[in-house]
Amino acid sequence: MEKFFIFFISLLIEFPIFSTIFIYMFLKLFFKNNKRKLLLFTLDLSTILYISSFYFVLNMIFPTATGWILINLLLVILFISIILQWKAKRDIRFTKLLIGFWRMSCILFIILHCITVLAGLVLKITEYNA
Repeated sequence: MEKFFIFFISLLIEFPIFSTIFIYMFLKLFFKNNKRKLLLFTLDLSTILYISSFYFVLNMIFPTATGWILINLLLVILFISIILQWKAKRDIRFTKLLIGFWRMSCILFIILHCITVLAGLVLKITEYNA
């Protein structure tokens, strides 16, 4: 049972796009009428999968310490969220700031995951052919 649980978690992290679809289908049972809340809650839950997947793919491409890249990206997103909220409202509301930070992280890490997977494929194919 423990091996199945570890296999399932690793599958969710390795393929976050399929995980997002799985989470969406599961949450569809609870959010029957409100599709916007369903989509936002699905993205909120799958953000951590995209962050961890980006980290592991980046670690596979560059086997040196890549944790600092992840931390710096999250800090940059946090600072951008703070600046955008300050410009818009002239006041920083912590809950709105965290929601904006989390959703900006989701968008950025979906894009970064796709880029790193494609870059990893290209690097491994050129390494194999060389």
